[in-house]
Amino acid sequence: DLTALVTEEDLPLHVQLVWHGVNDEANLRQFLGSRVHWAECDVRRDPLGRLVLRHDSFERTPWSSTETALELDELLDRLRERGRGAKLDLKDGDAILDETLAAVDAHGFDDSDVWFNARIEALGEDGVRRLVAARPDAIVQCPVDFLAPLVLAAPERAWDVVRMLTGWGVNRFSVSWAGDYARALLECLEDFGCEVNLYAVPDLE
Repeated sequence: DLTALVTEEDLPLHVQLVWHGVNDEANLRQFLGSRVHWAECDVRRDPLGRLVLRHDSFERTPWSSTETALELDELLDRLRERGRGAKLDLKDGDAILDETLAAVDAHGFDDSDVWFNARIEALGEDGVRRLVAARPDAIVQCPVDFLAPLVLAAPERAWDVVRMLTGWGVNRFSVSWAGDYARALLECLEDFGCEVNLYAVPDLE
């Protein structure tokens, strides 16, 4: 039980746990057996045109006809049945946005149980605005590790970028635990009044 060390009830109210990599049947079963609310998964389109859960791109790790992929619809169905939240990392960005939104709608998720993440270059301003228009009260997030050098050298310019992204509708920013100057970036974002997601945390302890 990964929550044996700390449960969400033990955390300050503004801190939540996210179970990383719920991309296959084994991880999904483990997640559903825990008390963590958020399941993070990576959404891609496979060579058959389906929305599936897979961290690696099909270019990096070639697809095999014997590969058993967990489809997005199945995941959403099981999360909704158990009252869990879906943190969807849109690996293919704008190309899968409309279909992902349609799947979330079809399974009856409230905005409070949906969290979207995508790289800025994958979704773009138009994609972010479309996402916010469709799900105005959902969490919309992008990674901002690229801001770390700017935070140290010219924090006012970092704030300009953050202000631009929040103007698009981004309401949470993602920072790698293992990134260079992660602490400085986290503190700067908190000083700006931003909500922050720490990812790539190596272990719960």
